[in-house]
Amino acid sequence: MNFVKTLVAAGLVAASAMPARALDISGAGSTFVYPILAKWADSYKKETGTGVNYQSIAPAAVSSRFRTGP
Repeated sequence: MNFVKTLVAAGLVAASAMPARALDISGAGSTFVYPILAKWADSYKKETGTGVNYQSIAPAAVSSRFRTGP
């Protein structure tokens, strides 16, 4: 039983010593908001380390995706 406790404690210590890794956020939508969103995304990445991947797509493509799915 002590061996198991020691093993669990060692695993917790090892896991807490590893730096957390932020995931990037992805999305797609309006071409109208893209310029300001790109500025915000750059500022957000500098502050948090998390990137924002935004793809601007035309309104016709949005309605097409909405009807047919991804």
